[in-house]
Amino acid sequence: MNHSAFRTAALLLLALQGLAPALARADAALAQRLAALRPEQALTVAGARVAANPVLQALHAEGRALWTPAAAAQLLAAVRGADTDGLHPTDYALAALERLDREPDAATPADVELLRSSALLHLAGDIYRGALDPRDFVPEVDLPRAELDPATVGETLRKTITTPDIPGLLAQLRPRSRLYETLRDGLAAHRRIAAAGGWGSVPPGPTLRPGERSPRVSALRTRLLASGDLKQAYVPGEAELYDEPTVQAMRHFQQRHQLDSDGVVGAKSIAALNVPVEARIAQIRVNLERARWLLRDLPPTYVLVDIAGFSVHYVRDRKQVLQSRAVVGKPFRRTPIFRAAISYLEFNPTWTVPPTILRNDMIPAVRKDPGYLAKRNIRVLDLQGKPVDASRVDWSGQSGKGFPYVLRQDPGPENALGVVKLMFPNAHHVYLHDTPSRELFAKSERGLSSGCIRVEKVEELARALLSADGKDAALADQAIASGQTRRISLSTKVPVMLYYWTVALEDDGDVLFKPDIYARDAPLLRALERPR
Repeated sequence: MNHSAFRTAALLLLALQGLAPALARADAALAQRLAALRPEQALTVAGARVAANPVLQALHAEGRALWTPAAAAQLLAAVRGADTDGLHPTDYALAALERLDREPDAATPADVELLRSSALLHLAGDIYRGALDPRDFVPEVDLPRAELDPATVGETLRKTITTPDIPGLLAQLRPRSRLYETLRDGLAAHRRIAAAGGWGSVPPGPTLRPGERSPRVSALRTRLLASGDLKQAYVPGEAELYDEPTVQAMRHFQQRHQLDSDGVVGAKSIAALNVPVEARIAQIRVNLERARWLLRDLPPTYVLVDIAGFSVHYVRDRKQVLQSRAVVGKPFRRTPIFRAAISYLEFNPTWTVPPTILRNDMIPAVRKDPGYLAKRNIRVLDLQGKPVDASRVDWSGQSGKGFPYVLRQDPGPENALGVVKLMFPNAHHVYLHDTPSRELFAKSERGLSSGCIRVEKVEELARALLSADGKDAALADQAIASGQTRRISLSTKVPVMLYYWTVALEDDGDVLFKPDIYARDAPLLRALERPR
């Protein structure tokens, strides 16, 4: 080693020796800060709040400092990009992180460590399991938040910071779903539309049908072009003619908004066209939060009930093999949100009238028409299952509460459950079933039941479940043809998920907007907007 190199090495060694006590002090200060954190008293760093958290303690075990300039830069970029997931960057100490980026000495090294770690912890947690607890917004929900082990999470975050690879961590934590990625893309696209001035509106007026002329056609084309339903600008011609390209664009718009896709521009279509782009942005953000609740750890095979979409989907080995229209609960008799498992199928079922229908429908109907039950093949049974003469029951004195009888409908063409029901025992007494009222499936809005889910292709679904379970699908047809009540158990239970979201994915990959039939978007949006 020459004299110059030796001198440089000696100077570097002296510098490191001088720096070691400073690093030790920084680590000791960090340990002291961690020890001083209390749930009732948060720490304020550069104007941001750092609260006590067991993961924070695990992350900085033994008072270890972790953050490097490269990791800090990745964190700041990730927080600025939180809005791509529909989250607010300000919820993750954005102003404080930006100030520290400009003024590194605005806080002590120990406080800066805690601020950055706290911001990453909360951002990663919100992307993984949602910013809000679903149980606070859906009273009947059976979807508790994932419990996180502080030591495991702390070790994961420690590796992420020291690598550093914060973008990679957040990508892994997002729901691995085409729907989630499409919603993120849709959010970005609608924000671009908003930045360009929005998409305007279409004036109200008489119903507009294909081939007709109207001065409103120009506004309609402009609106459809802005949202991407009309793929190219109008070629000058008959400006007021509602021509075929515009009709096709309108049909595409109607499909994406769960309207009758007939190209007829009536009141419902005008109302959907005139929803501001800002409202659609909010709707996407709300459903990104729902997706973080619902799409975690999806099994490869399941039955999904899309409540707001009035549909049922059977996914096997991650591929959809069946989709069916469905009828779900009315707004005042909502289909609940939960997960369960289909354990058996019942063919030619009897129907035992549930308490809500008994109280709200059956007893009032019998009071008006004493022959109501007989017309529908419904028997009155005592609590031991013995038949009771309906004419001997004092219906005027019954409210449904403490009702000493059971109302049961025998199998047959009028049975409310049709020829088959798919059972997944649950506290809500909800299941999938057939119906004799097949005409209801033709309606575009199908929130018409008392909470259970009527499935148009329920026989096809039953055959598919039997086949996947290693049984002969023809068992379903044989059981139905017998006219007798028969139960067939599944050797492998099939997960069933009843979910509610008002934005989904169209077959062509476009974003599909649904009506908020249970008025659940607004309170969730308000909660997302509240500073955290």
